[in-house]
Amino acid sequence: MKNRREFVAAGVGTAASAGIVLAQAPTASAQVTGSAVKSKLDEVRARGKVIVGVTSEAPPFGFIDEKGEIVGFDIDVAKLVAKGIFGDETKIELFKQGFAARWPNTQNGTIDFGIMVTTIYPDRVLQVAFTRPYIDSGIVLVVRKDSPVKTIADLNKPEHTVAHLTAPVQEERGKRLYPNAKFLTFDAISAQFNAVKLGRATACQLDAPVALYYMKDNPEYRILDEWLTDVTGNGIFLRHEDFKWWLFLDTIVAEMLGGSRFSEYKAIYKKWFGVEPKRARA
Repeated sequence: MKNRREFVAAGVGTAASAGIVLAQAPTASAQVTGSAVKSKLDEVRARGKVIVGVTSEAPPFGFIDEKGEIVGFDIDVAKLVAKGIFGDETKIELFKQGFAARWPNTQNGTIDFGIMVTTIYPDRVLQVAFTRPYIDSGIVLVVRKDSPVKTIADLNKPEHTVAHLTAPVQEERGKRLYPNAKFLTFDAISAQFNAVKLGRATACQLDAPVALYYMKDNPEYRILDEWLTDVTGNGIFLRHEDFKWWLFLDTIVAEMLGGSRFSEYKAIYKKWFGVEPKRARA
């Protein structure tokens, strides 16, 4: 497991071990089948643009800016993929979709791939294929820098309140790890963070990259060294049984994390999170 302090100090590292890649690669039979069928990569190149499933509801990964345009970390990474295909990041169509539509739209070919702050879990691999993670994540607690809370156990007192998102897993996690604290539930991540800013809550549960995004402009807050979960990874997802397309996308991700595209990836990462990522091949 990665050192939590290292994550905050140096930015989100990479989780691209060989074991992960082999576990997520299509099977040998899928490769044989794919050789007789036109790959999505060939289709995309012939079309002249790549259609990417994205979200507009999850800053800083994907959201609508003041100009009414979709922007975010995932959007910029998707444009790097388009640049890898065509040498031109503008040859891309951003297809806004809800999270429930991710798997159906991937399976039926509505989108060529998706990048939507999607954590890789074994049950999800039954639905779609994933590249290696393009960013590490995990759930952390954010508190004010001057807060006396140093550990998760410190929160387990009735005088503390923790801001949760309307997700059953957050409430379950709170009841298990700090049952004596009070809970506040919100529909938006921004409302969670504002609850801490306004003094309504002692802490809030956030994805680690999202926490870095908020702290970039709010240095008076900090992430607890002790995380609520293991380090996880967000991946690009695509349809099963297309080895050629998967290999291309996974290679692009590998080059972003520590190869020929790293300088571009590093600039994007620092733009959204305020820190630099670790180079995977260092």
